[in-house]
Amino acid sequence: MNISRKPTALQAALIVVNLLLVTGIGALLATRGRSGPHLDHVSGTPPPSILLIGIDTLRQDHLGPPGPGEPTRTPHLDALARDGVRFEQCQSTAPWTLPSFASIFTGLRPYRHGAVGGERDFLSERHTTLAEHLARAGYATMGFAGINYLTGQFGMDQGYVSRPPRATDLTGLDQASSITRLSGEFFAQHRGEPSFVFSHYYDPHAPYAPPPPWHRKYYLGNECRPGEPLTARILAAGGVRGENASRGMYDWLAGVTDPAFPNAQYAAEVNYTDDHVGRLMARLKELGLYEGMLIVVVSDHGEHLGEHGYYYTHALPYQETLHVPLIVKLPGNAGAGRVVATPVSTLDLLPTMLEVAGIAVPDTLDGGSLAGLLLGNGKAPRRDLLAEQGSDPDLYSKTLVDWPWKLMLFREEGRDRIALYDLASDPGETRDLSSRHPDETARLTDRLRATFDPDSPLGKGAPGTRANLGQTDIRLLESLGYVHKRPAAAAGEG
Repeated sequence: MNISRKPTALQAALIVVNLLLVTGIGALLATRGRSGPHLDHVSGTPPPSILLIGIDTLRQDHLGPPGPGEPTRTPHLDALARDGVRFEQCQSTAPWTLPSFASIFTGLRPYRHGAVGGERDFLSERHTTLAEHLARAGYATMGFAGINYLTGQFGMDQGYVSRPPRATDLTGLDQASSITRLSGEFFAQHRGEPSFVFSHYYDPHAPYAPPPPWHRKYYLGNECRPGEPLTARILAAGGVRGENASRGMYDWLAGVTDPAFPNAQYAAEVNYTDDHVGRLMARLKELGLYEGMLIVVVSDHGEHLGEHGYYYTHALPYQETLHVPLIVKLPGNAGAGRVVATPVSTLDLLPTMLEVAGIAVPDTLDGGSLAGLLLGNGKAPRRDLLAEQGSDPDLYSKTLVDWPWKLMLFREEGRDRIALYDLASDPGETRDLSSRHPDETARLTDRLRATFDPDSPLGKGAPGTRANLGQTDIRLLESLGYVHKRPAAAAGEG
């Protein structure tokens, strides 16, 4: 396959790095300002193969050493970060899977792409996804996902060159093995041509059930010792309605009294997933592909582990659900080891990957390329980082981060509540400063309302398509805490 295009500034710089790796990163920075014609002789160089790893429910604070003197739970992700660029402050656009990954795939905020849940849980075909952009440019494209929300049932398979396996076909205690194996096989089958794979690991999501030998790696006690049932404590905290518990959301905690147990199991799930990232990296190196690839690792959201009265779920857009890991390994390992403290958004991934691939970036996106930050000589695409939760115009939450300030707007039954946090001094969002800083609160509220129409918070132009689900699908999603009050008439057995 012959794909020839004039390289972007970033792609041209990366080509030079691949040609001159022995001279180090200085060569990259020296060529950043060159215009395209200076490098026309390499314009026919094939674009890089791309791997996008999405790790569900992975909190940023679970990467690297968990505490002084403790071993890392993510040695393979840490190694990948040493070969790439790690972003310390990446914000997701939503605290749950469907809208978050839809934003990653389209470069649009949830209220614009419309796949936000409830009556709007299908990504419209009018949007162009990352896989579609790449397929049109000649890439072989495929995705392997561990949950239905990322499959064709919800419009999330647009752009794949062939039909991916259903999430239900990848179930089991060791589902990640299927994701790892299939991803490696696809790259092996398409060696010699630019390829894109989306590999989605669902394992850190509750219920936390890591397979042996991980299932007791971080917990050696008796989780069912005498004491108050943990489920009673969860319901008393008020963060989860009783109807969710009755649907089986917390059945996996039956008999558990020790709150250290689920936290340890979550850590084990993270470590297990990291092991599969290592296996996949090893396979790419075995194929001779790793060095020249663009590899991106990101999470769709984090997890409440007791913060703000929520346990083992991701319900509201506090930082424990919005602050996610982001690692970008460029072709030739350009910028290896760089750590970027500038706040960025998961919206920025699509334009960044397109630019590295030498594909024109649409000017209609909400995200912007991170090229300058990756190369160490640029700025973030924006100042405001926005996120949202909710599909009901009378029940939703919106957030805006203008570092270090974070504004949160909660609407319930037509009434708004505003909270303001200083993330630099209070990263856990424990002190609402809205009354102490009224001018800052008013400024950020006005800016938020200028983006989100309070009376049409989901966007008047966003499609309201609903996925066609069977009762089996609904019961599965309910057990994971997802589907709420979906009319039975909307779904038949399937």
